[in-house]
Amino acid sequence: MAQKLVVRDNEGIGIPLASVLTEDGILIGTTDLDGVLPDVNGAKRVRITHIAYKPQMVTVASLKDGIVVMEDYYRDVKVAIVRPKPYIYMEYYFRAFSYINDSLRAYAAGILPIAHDIKNKYEGKAHGHFWAFGGAANKALTWNTQDLQDRAQRTVSGALSPIEKSLHDGTKFKNYYKTTVETDEENRWLVRNPEGIVGNIVHSDGYSYTTLNGSKMQIYANKMNNESKIAKIREERNYDYQYMQIYKIDADGTIPRENFVMESNHWEYNAKAGRKTIIVYLYAVDNAYMDKDEYTAHAKGISKPYSGNMSLEALAEYEKKHNIPALPPEQMNTIMQLKKQTGRKN
Repeated sequence: MAQKLVVRDNEGIGIPLASVLTEDGILIGTTDLDGVLPDVNGAKRVRITHIAYKPQMVTVASLKDGIVVMEDYYRDVKVAIVRPKPYIYMEYYFRAFSYINDSLRAYAAGILPIAHDIKNKYEGKAHGHFWAFGGAANKALTWNTQDLQDRAQRTVSGALSPIEKSLHDGTKFKNYYKTTVETDEENRWLVRNPEGIVGNIVHSDGYSYTTLNGSKMQIYANKMNNESKIAKIREERNYDYQYMQIYKIDADGTIPRENFVMESNHWEYNAKAGRKTIIVYLYAVDNAYMDKDEYTAHAKGISKPYSGNMSLEALAEYEKKHNIPALPPEQMNTIMQLKKQTGRKN
């Protein structure tokens, strides 16, 4: 019989996009919009991870009705106070995983110091310092790690656009995706398109959580906007895309662009090698208001201690310094195994 997991926060609200792994670091699956994973595929113990909650190892048989309550993990990003300056500076840290048939094949992580101008125009190209597998010995891994870095950089370019605000006010969501937002209960809203529920918005403890089933939104929009070719490709590949964005809410109830906290992107599709899963986590670790000279000097300062491909030790040092939760042992073990396969020394 299927062993269902129901992952919730301390208020009883389901947690979507929680990754569930075996003790060997194999990805079993991720929870849906309601925080449910229908089956753990016979695993007796599983590790549950999420960008905004502390990792947790549980024994499946000991759970009542399969319910797991996760502990919040909020990080206080330094608040930008001095204004106005031409740029909003944001320092991001990303982690990215690539799986084939649920086995980890590539991992990348790094720092992305970026400046956005006050009018929300993206300034320059995202750049930073990465740690990743890859090399001539394994072209597939090389391609995967480059793909992970590119996805992280593209994610950063839109991180100062609060998705909740866009869902309420943005014309693209209303006209292209045909979405509407309706009140479900206090501090909770449902996002719909004509085919049904495609996401939700939750306010909890001063934070806004927006979760979307991007694949449902995209495929429906493709069909409605005469983009039948891409819709067909996505359906044939059994394409799935889930997305979560977390922002701080100001005391006046607004969500400023500079209040970005975390973002999670989860893609799946059928590839030649098997079922491919890509997960990208993005954390805000610092923000400030700067002019161009200040930003240039600051970015150079970041480069000095973290130049080039960083070692795992340098990554761990940065994570600890910025209060980013350490990777669970299961994931670290699989990363170390891949490191040996690719011949990396650091």
